[in-house]
Amino acid sequence: MPEVTSVSLQEVWRTALPRLAEQVGQATCDTFLRNTVPLAYEGDTFVLGVPNEFAKSWLEERHLSVICACLTELLDEPVGLEIQVIESDNKRPPVPTSSPADSRAPAGEREFSSVPLNPKYTFDNFVVADCNRFAHAAAQQVARSPGKSYNPLFIHSKVGLGKTHLLQAIGHIVTEDHPEAQVVYISAEDFVNQLITAMRDNRMSAFRYKHRYVDVWLVDDIQFIATIEGPVSEEEFFHTFNTLCETNKQVVIASDAPPRHLQIMDDRLRSRLEMGIVADLRCPDVETRVAILEKKAEAEGVTLPREILDYVAQKIESNVRVLEGALLKICAYVSLTNEELTLDRVREIIADYSTASSTQRITIEQIVEHVSAQMDCPVDIMRGPKRNQEVVWPRQVAIYLARELTDMSLAAIGKFFDGRDHSTVLHAYNKVSDLLTNDEAVLWLINDCKGALQAQ
Repeated sequence: MPEVTSVSLQEVWRTALPRLAEQVGQATCDTFLRNTVPLAYEGDTFVLGVPNEFAKSWLEERHLSVICACLTELLDEPVGLEIQVIESDNKRPPVPTSSPADSRAPAGEREFSSVPLNPKYTFDNFVVADCNRFAHAAAQQVARSPGKSYNPLFIHSKVGLGKTHLLQAIGHIVTEDHPEAQVVYISAEDFVNQLITAMRDNRMSAFRYKHRYVDVWLVDDIQFIATIEGPVSEEEFFHTFNTLCETNKQVVIASDAPPRHLQIMDDRLRSRLEMGIVADLRCPDVETRVAILEKKAEAEGVTLPREILDYVAQKIESNVRVLEGALLKICAYVSLTNEELTLDRVREIIADYSTASSTQRITIEQIVEHVSAQMDCPVDIMRGPKRNQEVVWPRQVAIYLARELTDMSLAAIGKFFDGRDHSTVLHAYNKVSDLLTNDEAVLWLINDCKGALQAQ
């Protein structure tokens, strides 16, 4: 065994830390390994000092083999690991318990901070179209009356379609209309990291105060709640979620999948996530993508020819964030050079951006059959010429859902419904869209239909 002095012992551990961060994650490394002290290397055992029992059990149960493998590689011989709790003169005092009625939390409790809202993520900057109208309407209703309707609101979509934008837009409106309201916006990853820190430092009361005594709780990327640290984080999230909902505080959650498709181990949590409104954001059509580009270019103070906007919108289909990134690159080129912006030049500028197509849609036949069963209106009558109210309303619902959930044009939808013209279909769609904003029963109806159809 090579002789290891106290100086080289420190050097071995300093060398090990960045390697361990790559394997256990930077958050775990910062939370549990940065505060450790190498104490000795005796026989084939590396002795590591940690500040408390929680850190000791966490590392032993979850990361012992990884640390041993890393040290074995560095010392070029098999290494075991012993973890000891060491006393520290610099331990933080526990945070005092605070009453929910207190208007100000103690300084220690304020350390579990939320993420600041992005000033660009407002409703004014959100381009509303068929692909996101339902989610936008639900988000606006929540922002106007937090905790009074649509609680929880669950928004889901693929990456880059506007979930975070809507969550933060809600936060902006609430803070403007209700300056006294406590609004927390946080990602699931940050929630778990704060939870780990709180458990490590015996400061769970501060952590729970921060998240359970708020007026609006906005949680992004909830799909990570089960994959980061498993049942511990799920359990804490579940109790926080329940506390807020039971006290009529608004909860808004964003995810890359609907609740029933999340890899959550606790069925109680999955069912609670579905008890409110579930709204999706779909990939925008080409007209909507052009509108997004126009709005973004206007915000950047750059005027671009329509043929340029059309080209970019056609090349980047499925991700608004990527679409905006490509536009920013074009705007930067315009600002930094004096060259004329040609289509060939734009083609070069955005060559590296994704052009993935959107996923397959639900069929109009499935939609009509579902609406028929839900609203007690036979399929052949719904598709036929009758115009009495008992038929018109189910037909309008089916038309709205067809426009929302399929790639069919208005003309194609009209042809399916007994050859109705484009304007009739558009009127039906707009009728339902308008009611979504003001009629809670319609919002629930459309929400339920969408959820059932997307689960097929």
